[in-house]
Amino acid sequence: MGLLAEKRYNYILTELRNNGKILVGNIAKTLGVTEVTIRRDLLHLQKDGLLKKTYGGAVLSEPDLNTSTHFRQTRNLKAKKIIGKLASELIEDGDILYFEAGTTCYEILPYLDGYKDLTIIVNSLYLMSGLHEMANHKVIIIGGQYRPERMDMVGPTAEATISQLGGFKAFTGADDISIHSGISGADVVTVGFAKLILQRASQVVFVGDHTKFNKPALYKIADIDHLDYIVTDIKPSDQWLKTCEQNNIKLIHPDDKAQSATQSKNVWA
Repeated sequence: MGLLAEKRYNYILTELRNNGKILVGNIAKTLGVTEVTIRRDLLHLQKDGLLKKTYGGAVLSEPDLNTSTHFRQTRNLKAKKIIGKLASELIEDGDILYFEAGTTCYEILPYLDGYKDLTIIVNSLYLMSGLHEMANHKVIIIGGQYRPERMDMVGPTAEATISQLGGFKAFTGADDISIHSGISGADVVTVGFAKLILQRASQVVFVGDHTKFNKPALYKIADIDHLDYIVTDIKPSDQWLKTCEQNNIKLIHPDDKAQSATQSKNVWA
């Protein structure tokens, strides 16, 4: 059975970023789907301005500073806003914080004005667009190789910088999280940087909506027991509740008593 559409999109875009072009036949074979499915995926991504179809494949579209980031920011936006508010409640005055260059972490930023004397570390121009007017906090932006499609900085310079820092509370997302495989990602460069972040952090807060769960991505970042908190938008299954309790992970989700047990089970199965 082939991957879900969103996972196929992520894989296609990662291959394009890494190689500059893709062939429909190769992608279809790797993902275990038909070439018709991949052509349909390419058409969808082309409409979003993320690539340009060619004969037999696709190439990256002309760089657009905000296209890819905007595409990710608009997905599951309501869930991300719920998570952003819940995650912000883990912050205390005087904290040193690291925010991963993701659209879920961006939804934490509106709540930072309610705190005093924060030090905020980012490697993202997208997050900086929400931080640059917060004069009451100290902001550290990590330099490195700039990726326009993600509006972040990575590579040896970024890794060397983060290796000199520590003691921060890291708010991080990932492409996927599962009980047995931990947190993982589809982009090898992002995963390498995320591993360094987790090594240097004093506390790790995973932020991710329910679509991230139970579908391991290609590259592992860390085991589940490396996390101190998991913040999500829907109450998870009993198996997740038990796993978090066994690993001393604080699981945070909305207290929505109106949600039926059947609905919750269907989402998290």
